Parts: sequence; C-alpha cells; structure tokens
Amino acid sequence: MSIYQFNSYKMFFNDWVARQPKNGHGEYRRLALALGVSTTLISQVFNGDKDISLEMASDICDYLHLNDEESEYFLLLVEMEKAGSFKLKNRLSKQIKDRKDRAKKLENRFKKETVLDESARQIYYSSWIYPALRILVDIPDLNDIEKISERLLIPKNQLLKFLEFMVKHNLIIQKQNKLKMGPSSVYLPATDPLANRNHQNFRNLAIQKMNFHNDESFYYTGLYSLSESVANELRKALPDFIEELLKKVKPSASETARCLNIDFFEF
Repeated sequence: MSIYQFNSYKMFFNDWVARQPKNGHGEYRRLALALGVSTTLISQVFNGDKDISLEMASDICDYLHLNDEESEYFLLLVEMEKAGSFKLKNRLSKQIKDRKDRAKKLENRFKKETVLDESARQIYYSSWIYPALRILVDIPDLNDIEKISERLLIPKNQLLKFLEFMVKHNLIIQKQNKLKMGPSSVYLPATDPLANRNHQNFRNLAIQKMNFHNDESFYYTGLYSLSESVANELRKALPDFIEELLKKVKPSASETARCLNIDFFEF
C-alpha cells in the first residue's frame, strides 16, 4: 500500500512489515541492527507509545528505500505524532494533506501511463524475460524478435509468448516487424511484495551467467567483520551510489543492456 494512504508512521511501518516474507518475522530485529538500537526500543515505538527521533526516522526512510517525496511525507507523520500543541498539529496536518493531494495527482498520472492490473503485474514479474524484453527493444540493433532470440538464447517460438503479452499491454509496440518500447510503464515501489520476486529473478539470472564469465562481467562476493558504524555507513552509501549512477544512465544512448545486482546484508 502507498505510504500516502496512512496518517500514522507506525501503522505504515507495521503494514510494511506484515507484507514482508514470513509476515515480517524478525523485521524489528533487523531494523534495530540497522539503526544501532535495541529491539526492545523498536517494539516500544511500533507497538507502544514511544516515538522515534527525526534522525532515526530519516534512517528508517533509507531502510525502507523510500524516495525523496515519500521520505518527506514519512518525516511529516513523525513530526505530527510528536507535536505538542494543537496549533503545530494543525499546521502539520495541512502539510500532510497537501502531500496527499500532490501524490494523488502523480498517482493518477501513473495510472494513465500504466495499464497493468494486478493479475498482469503478477505475470510481468514472474520472469526476468518480460522486463529484459522491454529494455532490449530500446536498442536499435535489437529491435526484432530474431535478434533478441539470438541474444538471449531463447527459441523464437517461446519468446513470442512473452512478446504477445508485452504488446497486448502496450509495454512494447510492434510496427512493420520492428519493435520499440511502448508508452506504458510499470511503477514498482520498493515496498511492493513483487519487488522481492523481481530481485530474485535477476539474482537467479546472474547465477546462470556466472558459468559464462567474460571480461565485460564482474562478480564479487566479500565477507567482512566490521564495526556497526562502518556497516551502517556502507548501507547508506549504496543508494547514493545508485542515484549518481542513474544520472549518467538515463541520458545516455541505448547501445547495450546490462544488469546491476548489489547485495549487502547481515549473515
């Protein structure tokens, strides 16, 4: 569910936890480790009357992979919860309403661009082939089914089934045997349960590709014993790295297709 459907940061977080694998079992402990606080404190906050500091709230936004707009809304909810006067609560309430209205307009815009209903989304994220097709057809040298079949080493007759779905939902346009990216888009927030499936699909693909290692690929696994502060620093640096990377990727020409997987977790 969208964060903008909530008026309480606690209800939003607990809803997010409930949507995680195994109903979020152990999520409080993982958040506590990420923030460098006790699990008891996290439980007292999200199951009790305690409130988090704005500094902790900011770190939770990073933990949940919220974008800038969502993070600002989350912080407003925290401020609202902590506000000590009616005047301040009223002012923050107006800001929250403004954010909701702005998000609603953005959501409506996405709905116009995105035609996938829930059942279609389930299909789209069932295999890495669907999103890979959408990226590949944007490359001029790979805009027909024959070339993509050779590139992916997938038989043409099998690939046509995937292409049929993509064309049907306007994610790919087919004109005179040439393919190109369609006007529809698929928005997948990090809190969506399908995000985990999407990650798994491409992790599995990466494992397959390791058997055909070449100079254009790079695989790295590092196991470290390090301080909590450095671990938290590394965790916070990863989204910044991705953001800087996207600034270069988005305006560049479509010449090749690559997949970037980054895993950073406690074991």
